[in-house]
Amino acid sequence: MITKQSKQDLISNIKDKDERMKIANIIDKCNKCEVMSKVTATVFLDLSEKAKVVAILNNQKIKYELYYPNEYCEKCIIFFLPDYMEKLEYSNYISCIKIVAKDTSKLKHKDFMGSIYALGIKNEFIGDIFVTQKASYVYVLKEVENYILENLFKVGNQEVECESIDISSQEAKDLKVEYISKTYIIPSRRIDALLSEVYNLSRKEAKDKIVAGDLYINSAGCINPAVQFFEGDIVSFRKCGKLKVGQEIRTTKSGNICIDIHRYK
Repeated sequence: MITKQSKQDLISNIKDKDERMKIANIIDKCNKCEVMSKVTATVFLDLSEKAKVVAILNNQKIKYELYYPNEYCEKCIIFFLPDYMEKLEYSNYISCIKIVAKDTSKLKHKDFMGSIYALGIKNEFIGDIFVTQKASYVYVLKEVENYILENLFKVGNQEVECESIDISSQEAKDLKVEYISKTYIIPSRRIDALLSEVYNLSRKEAKDKIVAGDLYINSAGCINPAVQFFEGDIVSFRKCGKLKVGQEIRTTKSGNICIDIHRYK
């Protein structure tokens, strides 16, 4: 068990107040599992939160289970299981809601996120959202499933119908990330140059976000604005989006690089 003093020591170097509180709550859940000998689970964690929590748990040699609802998911949940439990039924904790609109092609990821936030649901209760041509799917904590089903009637300017599907169903397993591909001209292979161009940021804004810990390359945190990117890299930039680096097409006479970038929908 992590003592109260140890908890304070472990979270004292986390600068963001909300993140510090969230990780403190996760430590409490870990202790609750040990004291009450029952399953406890975190809310959805993004890459930054996951990295900090896992580092603490590994340092304290605490057993946990890391769960992603789908292989393309970026957000995860950490479960703490009592020693007697061998198998966990994830559908008791996580739901997948299918959202059907008249013309889903006109709706974007931010439209679905905005409509769910408008219901008063916190971001930490919402997992990854998959936008497809026929429908969109959002992973949520079980405790907000019924509330969303009963209250989400409109996304953007379109009326929608919602239903819950089994997270172990083939329909859920077949969900994958869809991309919007575009060719960009980048002055160099520095990651800050790429992010500045793709997300329409100044070079300074991109650098500041990277140094602040908002960048993940292939799920590993990176705070170096000068690091180089390569074909196949998966780049997550907090509060901006996620992309996959495609093929280099050519180099211009001025030395700039023409490269395909696949942005996640």
